[in-house]
Amino acid sequence: MNLIILILLLLLLSIKFSISKKIIYEAEDGILNNIKIYKNIPNYSGKGYVGLFEKDGDSVTITINITEIGYYNIYISYLANLGTKTNDIIINGQDSISFEFPENTKFEEVLIGCFYLKKGDIEIIFKKNWGWMYIDYLAIENVEQTKIDFSKFDKNLVNPNATASAKKLYQYLLNNYGKKIISGQTGKAGEFCEEYANGEIDYIQKLTNKMPALWNTDFIFESKDIKDQFQMPNYVQNGLNWWKKYNGKGILSIQWHWNMKGKMDESPSFYSNDSTFDIEQAVIENTWEYNKVIVDIDHIASILKQLQDVNMPVIWRPLHENDGNWFWWGGSEHSKACSELWKLLYEKLVYEHNINNLIWLWNGKLDENTPYEYIDLVGLDIYSTTHGSHRNEYIKALTFFNNTKMIVLSENGKIPDIDKCVEEEAWWGYFMTWNQEYILTEDYNDKEFVKSVYNNSYPNI
Repeated sequence: MNLIILILLLLLLSIKFSISKKIIYEAEDGILNNIKIYKNIPNYSGKGYVGLFEKDGDSVTITINITEIGYYNIYISYLANLGTKTNDIIINGQDSISFEFPENTKFEEVLIGCFYLKKGDIEIIFKKNWGWMYIDYLAIENVEQTKIDFSKFDKNLVNPNATASAKKLYQYLLNNYGKKIISGQTGKAGEFCEEYANGEIDYIQKLTNKMPALWNTDFIFESKDIKDQFQMPNYVQNGLNWWKKYNGKGILSIQWHWNMKGKMDESPSFYSNDSTFDIEQAVIENTWEYNKVIVDIDHIASILKQLQDVNMPVIWRPLHENDGNWFWWGGSEHSKACSELWKLLYEKLVYEHNINNLIWLWNGKLDENTPYEYIDLVGLDIYSTTHGSHRNEYIKALTFFNNTKMIVLSENGKIPDIDKCVEEEAWWGYFMTWNQEYILTEDYNDKEFVKSVYNNSYPNI
């Protein structure tokens, strides 16, 4: 009998210990900026909860104390009874995340992510993005993190007939992964590797005396519905000249803002709000939409063929940002259709047109429809308010693909802090800063920071 009591006591102690690992900080005890404390909805923790985050700038700042450096899960107890809401969490001014809080009817705790925190007081700010929700408390929990096993990454491209140059580039990316973070820059929309005065590449070179290893261009004016409006007779030749100038030593990434008209014959656009083009019909053979898609794919194939003929490999990023609903191919409701269109693109380009110089980069929704067997690289687009490592998003994508796919920053506003990435093991394959004001002004990346990045020992310039 005494032995049973002793076992029960030990069990209770172990349960208490596991619970005590999670430390709760009440939102109402934080610094409230233009928000109020409420008590009318039941089952909250502490003395109340805060909300509603109605106006820009509305926030609550909660200070936590870290006694041991390490990785911490951060949880938030919330109520979003007015619908699903996305809001921003900023951690000590060094990392930030926009988090989607699903609609619910009672206070629930949700894991925001896992973050690397150092000893001392850490400010965590919950700030309005969409707003219109309530916060009860924030909790932290110290957790162990396992090392990334780089040996598990796919050694081969998904296309068994990939060209030697594509295989060589992929091997280069693999060899650098976990050791270097490759630098990248997006050029002016519609320009193909043109190094014009005061442009993005010219700016970086003059500022840092270095050049990014990777250049991103866009087939934005190449769909049938729009290419006649933008005469660019030297577009492809400019790319070929660039390849020749650097003896094939640069890396090229291509995205495709796919301009389309719908049946309403509106002006062509890639934005879902401006185009009535129906992706659901586009993946049904012999429909009006399907036939339009095929015409554009055939034209794109003719451009890619010219690049293949000079042994230029391409990191290919079509149907990008399909996790959002701002492009006609994106949004949760079109997840399956987008995946089918991706497969159609692959099959037409690879099997029919024999385009084998592509490394296929998926930059979109990670769900049951993700076309895993047609993906070489995985890209995330992150426009943050900080130069953080974005480790949380990195780990989520890495975990989804079971540590088999290389993860890259396929677009960024603020360049991530390379030293922070290395310290936190957020090994992005490369970063890709967006064009215009994101690099040509100091609004997002000031000159001293850009210099520090391009003269860091970790970026592969």
